[in-house]
Amino acid sequence: MILPFRLSRLCRPALPVLLLSCLALTLAACGQSAPTRYYVLDSGRPGLAAASLPTAGLRIAHVGIPGYLDRQGVVSRRDGDPLLEVNNFDIWAEPLDQGIRRVLREVLSPDLLGEGIAVQNNDDSGWLMALVVDVLRLDGAPGEAVHLEARWSLLDSKDHVLARGSFADSADCPAAQPGAAATGKLVASQSLLVQRLGQALTPEIVRAMRSLRRTND
Repeated sequence: MILPFRLSRLCRPALPVLLLSCLALTLAACGQSAPTRYYVLDSGRPGLAAASLPTAGLRIAHVGIPGYLDRQGVVSRRDGDPLLEVNNFDIWAEPLDQGIRRVLREVLSPDLLGEGIAVQNNDDSGWLMALVVDVLRLDGAPGEAVHLEARWSLLDSKDHVLARGSFADSADCPAAQPGAAATGKLVASQSLLVQRLGQALTPEIVRAMRSLRRTND
């Protein structure tokens, strides 16, 4: 009778330990249950009907982004601060370079259409000019300024440089409470800057296309 009694006394402390372990696992699971939110840049422009596009046009050949932006999480950085904040629950729904390319195409398309220029996909034939964009900076934080710096080049079908330049602009990002609203405001400000880049490129593309057509004629 002594042995079972001792075994029972030895087993009793294991029950609280087991309960505490289960509680810790439950709390850990709850801490990882925050929903993931997906974001895209917004062009602010409606789509165009394919039948209305001219046959020859512009190809957006390349959009490059710096390595610190080439990640799924939306990156924020306060002005002058080397510290980057990468949000693992607020992520891009598409690669950022593809999002910038899409916004540029949607911004440029209606403005170039009147000049007989179609912004075409990379696999389309019949293009006369290629646009290359290298984004050097696209960051900021809610309650502060958001910055975009980029270099661009316009090339003909033989890779001869027709025009090149740089672009730099900033936009104020409204402050917000931490969470989805804060990231949404940051993405909206970034979208605005990419839209402005497209608007600044429009007259450059028109001038280069007119010069190229005169040369070809």
